Amino acid sequence: MTASTEPSGCVSVQDSFCQRKSRSTCKRQPSAREEEATVKEPLDLVRLSLDEKIYVKLRGDREIRGRLHAYDQHLNMILGDVEETITSVEIDDETYEEIIKTNKRMLPYLFVRGDGVILVSPPLRQ
Repeated sequence: MTASTEPSGCVSVQDSFCQRKSRSTCKRQPSAREEEATVKEPLDLVRLSLDEKIYVKLRGDREIRGRLHAYDQHLNMILGDVEETITSVEIDDETYEEIIKTNKRMLPYLFVRGDGVILVSPPLRQ
């Protein structure tokens, strides 16, 4: 029996029985596309959302939905076609009831500073 190394890093053996056995135990290298879609670190989930609509929850009762164009390790983000929702709670002076108000605005582009980010996810279904 003689052994040789294949380009994939697997060892093939000339004997047909051993050849079948070595191929079944050989670990296949992931393709570039599979490796690109692999999640190994938390920020890989954000990387997979590039050019996709995402939902971002921020400090100060702010929510943003928009298309993710760029981000960095601090979660600074550039979003396009943004819908920002600001929720505020006011108390009625006479009845002391809470009044919840929401203000929405549309923006073509928005830079989000990462220290205000609480959560990033695919957009919530309404």
